[in-house]
Amino acid sequence: MSSVTERLAALRRYMRSCGVDACIVPSDDVHQSEYVADHFKYREYLSGFSGSAGTLAVTLRGAGLWTDSRYFLQASQQLSGSGIDLMRLKMPDCPDMADWLLAQGCRTVGLDGEVFPLETVLALEEKLQAGGCSLDSGFRSYDEVWTGRPALPAAPFFVLEERYAGRSCQDKLSAVRARMQQAGADYLPLSSLDDIAWMLNLRGSDIDFNPVGLAYLLLGPQRCTLFTEAGKITPSVGEYLAQNHIDTDAYTALGDHLEALPAGSRVLIDRRRINYAVYRHIPASCSVVEAPLPTTALKAVKNATEIAGLRRAMVEDGVAYVRFWRWLETALARGESLDEASLSRRLQALRLTREGCRGESFEPIVAYGPNGAIVHYEPAAEGSARVAAGNILLIDQGGQYLQGTTDMTRTHSLYAPGQAPDDYLADYAAVLRGNIALSEAVFPDYTRGCQLDVLARQFLWKQGGQYLHGTGHGVGHFLNVHEGPQSIRMEENPVVLEEGMVLSDEPGIYRTDRYGIRLENLLLVTEKFQSDYGRFLGFEVLTLCPFDRESIDPARFSPGEIAWIDAYHRRVEESLLPFLDEEEKAWLKEKTRPIAG
Repeated sequence: MSSVTERLAALRRYMRSCGVDACIVPSDDVHQSEYVADHFKYREYLSGFSGSAGTLAVTLRGAGLWTDSRYFLQASQQLSGSGIDLMRLKMPDCPDMADWLLAQGCRTVGLDGEVFPLETVLALEEKLQAGGCSLDSGFRSYDEVWTGRPALPAAPFFVLEERYAGRSCQDKLSAVRARMQQAGADYLPLSSLDDIAWMLNLRGSDIDFNPVGLAYLLLGPQRCTLFTEAGKITPSVGEYLAQNHIDTDAYTALGDHLEALPAGSRVLIDRRRINYAVYRHIPASCSVVEAPLPTTALKAVKNATEIAGLRRAMVEDGVAYVRFWRWLETALARGESLDEASLSRRLQALRLTREGCRGESFEPIVAYGPNGAIVHYEPAAEGSARVAAGNILLIDQGGQYLQGTTDMTRTHSLYAPGQAPDDYLADYAAVLRGNIALSEAVFPDYTRGCQLDVLARQFLWKQGGQYLHGTGHGVGHFLNVHEGPQSIRMEENPVVLEEGMVLSDEPGIYRTDRYGIRLENLLLVTEKFQSDYGRFLGFEVLTLCPFDRESIDPARFSPGEIAWIDAYHRRVEESLLPFLDEEEKAWLKEKTRPIAG
């Protein structure tokens, strides 16, 4: 950890020179993205922790990193010896960051307002000021501390054709302007990359796993301006933008355009989706309208073309995984030397052969044995765990297809038939029963995800089990694999589930030093029926891949649950068989034969 301690020492020297007692560094980029380009991975550079979520606070004498349950084990390992204390969010002993900073005697706290959402800065500023501490939102230590900082990515944009998007750019601009008008707003500044990509039907490759490009956008009553590096606009994209009456300007020019808005203009912002620095450019002569971004709600409800594309992407993804699974079983039977990283590479290579595939939707989680208990485990490229018979293997993977985005998790018993441990079979049954119960839910209009969450957890709770991550996240269409505003989790989220939304269904359980189990399908919200009591919704399971028969003990399931598994496996078989060769067909038929048979 010498490099980490040296980097923290360099940061503290700079802090002292600026009269700053503490510095806060988040995971975010200037667009509040979940995954960020290397140019913005300052928190990872300083701390050595590589998880996608976490906030580092460094004082002149100590440091802490706040992260959630997905990363507890990973962060514990990566922070060991660094002098950085792990703060486990939502655990009883986890201090509030502002309280922790005040307890350290900090009088001035510095951060870069460009990489923090407005909501976060305002809440932090209020708490710190109440404790007699000031906040410097313009503290930028990158140039002094981060040696060899990677450059901004410069990949060009490309147009997502309407045959995939289902709606034209002009149609989307009109829909967003209509919602702006309903909210009483004239202008909408956008910094969230997925919202910009969706509205303009543009995609890029500036960030791993998310097909987006770095840009800002300002939408007004008549004009729309895209702010990005000039080299990212190819002649064909430039022609497309001109046809859609979209101007372009420099990546850094949004602030100037905001400051030039006519007096009395009404500017719509979502304080969770815009950075503090952008907000500060809105003139005092303008009024701020606070509302959820209209783009977020519009893109969450998939149109008929997007839904058809997602169904097609699930077939492509299912074929790739079935071929991978069959190869894995054959390789293990031959006694080949395998490790987690080689499995990940094999899976990625097979997916890239499928129609429309543009890569992964996130870093695949290939976790053998105890590593499965690390919720967001990523195998090292070199030296990852050897994979062999006689243990449990968890694989969470997904792809980015022009037709849609996929995300699926399967857990496999690598024990000899009938030899899987009894407690593993009990855990697997509880997880799968929860997955089934959620997918079978029928609920009235205006139901929120938190009202359904218990369906996935009930069987784990009955045997004293639990998982601390959410049960379901929204999924984009050839966009971010984690997409709001909808979710299914214990915490309250006021967003109701609507027909056309796509969410994951992924209960799990994690036994430290033993194994992890997670089973994930993607669900489409559909209308089920209408009655005297109104409209009722439910789910269509989109994912097409068998569950592991060796992990299913029929005695632990009800007859109705066995019937559900068999029906699902029949649909998987019918959907994938036309794309397989004869040997693959025979293999799949064995994997999908009736559980009781």
